[in-house]
Amino acid sequence: MKRTVLALSFFLSLIALQLQAQNDPAPQYLMNQNFPDSVLQMTFQSVGGEEATFAQILEGVKGKKVFVDIWASWCKDCVAGMPNLKKLQAQAEGEEVAFVFLSVDREETKWKQAIEKYNLVGDHYLISTGWHSPLTDYIVLDWIPRYFVLDENGEIVLSKAVKADDKKLQEVLLP
Repeated sequence: MKRTVLALSFFLSLIALQLQAQNDPAPQYLMNQNFPDSVLQMTFQSVGGEEATFAQILEGVKGKKVFVDIWASWCKDCVAGMPNLKKLQAQAEGEEVAFVFLSVDREETKWKQAIEKYNLVGDHYLISTGWHSPLTDYIVLDWIPRYFVLDENGEIVLSKAVKADDKKLQEVLLP
């Protein structure tokens, strides 16, 4: 009986920590800022196997609003949110919005399979270091999926959303 109570207490504590991580606000220093050099010089791997720095990725979408999705193929919340993500993409059709997907997957094959399986439309990159990197440390990544939005100048205008149907996403992406 005592073990059951302890196990239940531990399990409930984990759930409480997860809910707190989802609801913790992003650090205020992220707002209306460009990224530091440590993040801009970080390298990512494209689906084609080429390396690109974050600065190069941002240069490729310059002049557009940028929706960034940090996700993983193994993440249940990421997969569950994809229908809402697709709705958001449909609403943004015709707008100057780029969708950039950054995966923290450790297995390249599973990452590529998930892109195909879920028909994720956008620019795809793998964070080869997984969960910990200059970018994830800078934005204080504590949960995935994690969405943030950059304006046409590359400044962060929304630093944290964990649900693709978050009204704040629509407010900053759509006119």
